[in-house]
Amino acid sequence: MSKAMRRLEDEVGVQLLERGLHGARLTADGEMFLEAARRFELQRFDLTRAASELRARHAGLLRLGITSPAADNTAVIAAAEMVRKRPGLRLRLRVGKSDALDTAVDDGEIDLAVVPSYKGQSLQSTQLQLGEDHIRVVVRQGHPLTKKPVVSLNDLTPYAWVMAPPRSAARRHFFAIFERNGVPMPRVAVETEYTSEAAMGILTSTDLLSIVPDSVLRSWLGRATPLSIPELAVSRTLVLLSRPGARWSPLMTEFRELVSSYWPKGHSSNE
Repeated sequence: MSKAMRRLEDEVGVQLLERGLHGARLTADGEMFLEAARRFELQRFDLTRAASELRARHAGLLRLGITSPAADNTAVIAAAEMVRKRPGLRLRLRVGKSDALDTAVDDGEIDLAVVPSYKGQSLQSTQLQLGEDHIRVVVRQGHPLTKKPVVSLNDLTPYAWVMAPPRSAARRHFFAIFERNGVPMPRVAVETEYTSEAAMGILTSTDLLSIVPDSVLRSWLGRATPLSIPELAVSRTLVLLSRPGARWSPLMTEFRELVSSYWPKGHSSNE
C-alpha cells in the first residue's frame, strides 16, 4: 500500500499523505485528490451500468429478478407468456431476496424485479405497486395448536419454525413483532430461501410453524391451515422495481403491462 501511494504521489507530482509516527493522514492536496477520485469512480460506475443496459437492450434480453420461482408466481406467469409470444426473447432470471434484488436493479445488473415490500422497509429503486398479499402463521392440518380456541404469541414458544434466513425482510419484520410484544423470539429449525414445495412438505409432516403467503397457502389448504393470531396477520405490498431514470425498453414495458394485469389494482407508471 505504501509503495502504491508513493507511486501515485510521483505520478501526480504532489504529496498526498502526511506520514508520522502515529500513522498517516491526507494532506490538503490529498483531500482534493480523494474527492476527485470518488467523482471519477461514480462516473465510471454510471458508464459501466449504462453499457450493461445497452448490451441487454440490443441483445433482446430481459433481466428479471424474482423472490420465488414457484410456477404460480405472477412474475413467472408473465415471463412465460412473454417467452411464448416472443420466440426470439432471451430471459435471464435471478432469484434472490428483496433487498439484494433492489440493489441489483439500482446497480443496473438486472432490468426489473418483482418483490414483496413490508411496512417500514426502505428500497432504493423506483416502485410500482402491483397489489397486496397477506402472510399468515401456518401449521399442518391436525397440529396441536389447531385444537386451541384462541392462540396467543406465547403459545407458539414450544414450537420451532421453518423460516427464511436472517437477511430476509420477512424474517426481520416478524422477529420485530415478537420483540415488540416481549415474547420469546422464534427458534428457527429449518432455513429456506423461499416458501418452496420442499419447505411446505416439511411443514405438513411435522409440528413446525411457518409464515406463508396466501398466494402459496391456497394450493396447500387441506394439508396446512392458518392460525388466527391478530399480531401476526401481516399485509405486504407486491412491487415492480426499476432503476430511477432508466430508459424503458419495449421488453421492460411489455413485462410491466403483463404483470400489472394480473392484479386488480395493477396500473402503469410513466416511462
